[in-house]
Amino acid sequence: MAKKKKGKKHHHFRNAAPRAPRAAKQEDETPLKRLAYTAGGAAGTALAGSFLAHEGWAPKTIATALAAVGGGLAWKGDSSTIRSVGAGVMSAAGSQLALMVMDDREKKAAPAPAPAVQVAKKPANAGNALPPGALESALERAQARLALSAREAEV
Repeated sequence: MAKKKKGKKHHHFRNAAPRAPRAAKQEDETPLKRLAYTAGGAAGTALAGSFLAHEGWAPKTIATALAAVGGGLAWKGDSSTIRSVGAGVMSAAGSQLALMVMDDREKKAAPAPAPAVQVAKKPANAGNALPPGALESALERAQARLALSAREAEV
């Protein structure tokens, strides 16, 4: 039996040749996606910070740790997504840390409040007492008004 010859592969299109497989296409990063990742990092920081505060961590420790983690992600992140999330984490934690430091500085700079002057307390039995002569003058005013209204009624 005769062997069949292996022929050349014929391509149907001119200049067509076998191609190497293409690499998977990366999604294009748009400014809106980058903004969404950054905002997500900031929101995640708020959630993580509130959870750690609930667990009893000191607020300055939380903010410092999260700012350091976010800075590391933004600086050495493998992809642009990780870098955007890290930038959000770092900015949110950094702003909280700055606010706490400013608040502490204002508290230290404010003078201590002066001790309140205590007012002498009235005796317990003097709570409902009227000044002398108040009852008599109230009776005289009521009689005068009654007399005026009686005169107007006659007219």
